[in-house]
Amino acid sequence: MLHFAFASLLLAVGSMVQAASHSSLLRDDFYPNCDVRQLNLSPEQQKSLRLIRMDYKKANERASRKVSRIDRTRRQNIIKVLSASHFDQNAARDYVESRYLASMDFAVDELAIQHRFFQLLNFSQRQQWLSSCLR
Repeated sequence: MLHFAFASLLLAVGSMVQAASHSSLLRDDFYPNCDVRQLNLSPEQQKSLRLIRMDYKKANERASRKVSRIDRTRRQNIIKVLSASHFDQNAARDYVESRYLASMDFAVDELAIQHRFFQLLNFSQRQQWLSSCLR
């Protein structure tokens, strides 16, 4: 009976954590798949954009690998926090930090990539991009 209650608690906590991560995904700063064709990029800008997209793909793959590593130990770590005789706020913070660090690192990488793209635009392209692609 105790095992069932503990499993139910784990499921409830996992659902809350997952709901929180999904809600943060909905708060993207950029419209997904924003159509940059409207910016009429020059051939040089298009070439630079291809390189930027390759770097974005690499950053995304790095973040996915990091999330996979974290997910492998996630269950063990949350069980340690929940099964301790006394609640350890530092252990809980460590768990939460490790859980979301990969997402934060990727968000910083994404901003750096967006910055590179923004810097290759001229003034009018920047204004158009800001009005159509930035939320």
